[in-house]
Amino acid sequence: MKVKEMSMNLRPREKAIRYGLHSLSDLEILCLLLQSGNREKSVFDLAEEVLDLSENLNRLFDLRLEELMEIKGIKQVKALQILTGIELCRRALQRKNYQASVYQPDDLVKWFQLEIGPCFQEHFVCVYLNAKGKIIHHQLLFVGTLTESCAHPREIYHDAYLYHANALIMIHNHPSGDPTPSSQDIEFTRCVQEVGKMTGIPLLDHIIVGKNAWFSFKQHQYLD
Repeated sequence: MKVKEMSMNLRPREKAIRYGLHSLSDLEILCLLLQSGNREKSVFDLAEEVLDLSENLNRLFDLRLEELMEIKGIKQVKALQILTGIELCRRALQRKNYQASVYQPDDLVKWFQLEIGPCFQEHFVCVYLNAKGKIIHHQLLFVGTLTESCAHPREIYHDAYLYHANALIMIHNHPSGDPTPSSQDIEFTRCVQEVGKMTGIPLLDHIIVGKNAWFSFKQHQYLD
């Protein structure tokens, strides 16, 4: 059914205005993003195909421009509309984390599961904190192979001094999706922990993220 054939109170835009965006289904939200269909497909048809492609939103943050444009009826402009909404969500989550103090791994996990969790290569990030536990800066330091990164403590602590950090947290992803630390992860973490003790800028945690799972060295008492 086309939107213009629906009663006014059931149309996504009118429903959102009257009852709020939270009242809309995933399909209706996508309809608002896409705005319109074409001669062959209604906006609901297109939204359904995007929903299928994203596996009911489970792969939404993994979608690429080329994938979306493979859907007949979605050209560059509509694909960019969807990806722009996704990017805005990423940035909002980053800003939210910058405003809050970091007290536990959960405060960073959602952000970095979206940011680097789905990546096919290892990405190594350091988050630098001030004395109040607020984020001063975060930095992607290395992108590695499918199985390993090549981080080194000197680069980690170079930025720690540069931003006058009081403490730091390391985060990297496992492209396999399994966040269980390898023997190299454990050895590297202990090395950085020792450097932190010597410099007075302690390593508070090392978090490994996969797409749907994560591991905290602190929570598992590796840093005691």
